[in-house]
Amino acid sequence: MAKIVFIEPKSPNLHIFSLFKLPRLGIFILGSLMKKRGWDVDIFVEDIENIQWNSIKSADMIGISTITSTAPRAYMIADKAREYNLPVMMGGPHVSFLTDEALEHADFVIRGEGEEALMKFIDAWENHGDYSGIPNLSYKMNGSHFHNPGMVLCQNLDSIPFPDFSLFRGNTNIISKKRAVPIQTSRGCPYNCSFCSVTPMFGRKYRFRST
Repeated sequence: MAKIVFIEPKSPNLHIFSLFKLPRLGIFILGSLMKKRGWDVDIFVEDIENIQWNSIKSADMIGISTITSTAPRAYMIADKAREYNLPVMMGGPHVSFLTDEALEHADFVIRGEGEEALMKFIDAWENHGDYSGIPNLSYKMNGSHFHNPGMVLCQNLDSIPFPDFSLFRGNTNIISKKRAVPIQTSRGCPYNCSFCSVTPMFGRKYRFRST
């Protein structure tokens, strides 16, 4: 059975998640999709539980999520993983907009929403196929960076699985016994604040899960 390890790195300094150490949902949703495909999945949320490198060394692929405050740590982890000749994929807001920077540390970057793009990438990966037609994917080949066109945003959020917190590599009580557990009800925002990545990442229109 192939194995993928997803990592949510910690920030070197205080950031928006420092007070409430909530797991972001992206890697848990992607992990749920990979589990459904039959892959073995481990997830590390570094703010909650330390990374176990023995688990990482046994993986076939590493997936690292980034926001800007965690990017320096994410790049350090990616560099170390590649020292073990492990393929590294990165995603999240920071690398979606600074993709060439990320490709100095990672083999692949999935820009923007990752669910469908990841499934298409894994199809190619499992069949030793061509990456050139995979939407939202950036990758390196022969020293050059390639950026495939983006795809239309997912309009049916009910098609996205609920995050499987049992994939967390650690004591799941750390998540389940918190006073607040994150859920995803929508994506997108009708505003366009200059400091915010939500609009360019998820669009200027609300998309909702059904109640």
